[in-house]
Amino acid sequence: MARRKQSELGDIETKDRILASARKYFLAYGFQAAPLRKIASEAGFTSGALYGYFASKEELFYAITDPTADRLMKALGSACDAIEALPEKMRFHTMGKAYYRHIPKIVDAVLQDKDAMVLIVNGSQGTKYEGFLDALASRAAKTIVNASESSGSSDMHDIEGRTLEVLMEGYIHTLFRLIVSDRDRNTIIRCMETTGKVYEKGILALMREGTS
Repeated sequence: MARRKQSELGDIETKDRILASARKYFLAYGFQAAPLRKIASEAGFTSGALYGYFASKEELFYAITDPTADRLMKALGSACDAIEALPEKMRFHTMGKAYYRHIPKIVDAVLQDKDAMVLIVNGSQGTKYEGFLDALASRAAKTIVNASESSGSSDMHDIEGRTLEVLMEGYIHTLFRLIVSDRDRNTIIRCMETTGKVYEKGILALMREGTS
């Protein structure tokens, strides 16, 4: 039993060394260009031996990035649930407040491992996270459209779908540039809320243009 525990501890320490080396090279080169041979060498292994712990370069990358992506999606899911819980007739005009209340949770989900978010945003070409922010923008656009439709307000008009997606892409990319910057947590939260209100007012103005 003691030998088994020693072996398990040894495996954990080995994986930690590999992950620390992988993190360094993925951050420096991105997923595609990161040299697996150097990752293994710095951790004290050959490339072949590394495959005994991680079946592929992708698996190694996801071991670093998946926990942060999962935390972020959970935080965003909570925000979406709060919006969906709003009365339909009020949802479109009150969804902003529901979202702003969840910004600290969203920020904390990412700041727990900011390096992993940097990899998802800037170093994920060739992985499942390529286009991750654009997918979030598309999801946000759909949430806005659904809230607008459920409100049934006669003074609101739909923004052309692609235009709304482009606006949300700008918003999401701006937010995550803030998150992966060197700004402190409170500054990031304030900037995210301020930026959100700017976009919110702009989208409302566009949707009212049809009656002006």
